[in-house]
Amino acid sequence: MFRLRYLTLLLFSLLLSAAHAETTFDCPASKDYQRVHRIGGYLVQMLPGPKKTPYRCRGTITPPKGLRVTVAKEFALSIDEISGNDINGGGTPDVVFDAFTGGEQCCYLYWIVSLKKKPEVIREIRNQVPLVFRKRPDGGTEIRTGEGSFDLFFLPHSASVLPQLVFRLDGDQLVDISSEYREEYDQQIAKARSELSAADLEKFRQSRYNQKMFSDQLMTVKRVLTIVLNYLYSGREPQAWQALDEMWPPSDKERVRGLILERQARGLLAHTAAAQSK
Repeated sequence: MFRLRYLTLLLFSLLLSAAHAETTFDCPASKDYQRVHRIGGYLVQMLPGPKKTPYRCRGTITPPKGLRVTVAKEFALSIDEISGNDINGGGTPDVVFDAFTGGEQCCYLYWIVSLKKKPEVIREIRNQVPLVFRKRPDGGTEIRTGEGSFDLFFLPHSASVLPQLVFRLDGDQLVDISSEYREEYDQQIAKARSELSAADLEKFRQSRYNQKMFSDQLMTVKRVLTIVLNYLYSGREPQAWQALDEMWPPSDKERVRGLILERQARGLLAHTAAAQSK
């Protein structure tokens, strides 16, 4: 009965999240989504998607002396506010199309398009949570998101610990710069430690996963994972495994370490230039 209720609540929360996500995209929600955006002589526009396909929207770019090209198509679409800036350091303006996939192919998809003589998609990024593009003080652009592969990792969707990731785009390569923001990770680690009592930690360490799946200690699980994953994703792997050794039930820690590495291997971090060169 408990498992059935949990799955029902989980499905309901995912449906609500999907409905909310769809309304945040201009196409097809906004009445004027087809208006033309002019960037350096290029015409950037969203149009209805091809008929009899699941794609309700498509993103197009028309060069100053060329034909209109479709570079993106999805269930819901927007032109990111960062568009018009040099995203990848290539010396020319870029356009970013943000998309929500809907359905089973969850969830967020981004096309970064270079405004060359012939517009070219230089990078496509998919994640379970949204990306945020920000200008850096040095004039470059950083990309922030959470590691979506940790959704539902020991915790329900609404409580999942998704460690922060910060990237920059160098050409067509994602470069992880998360370690430049260790202070932000340390704030989350300190908060989790302050909320973790000695009694709760001792009770958790004496638990066995195969008894209640830690379902009676979800807040403790969340705080421990917050500490471990924030060390790991800020470039401090030894401290991450030390925290796991000290806080996780001894009978289960090797299994969990393997699961963390497995989730990491199918997340966004695995698509960075450093990870792919290993």
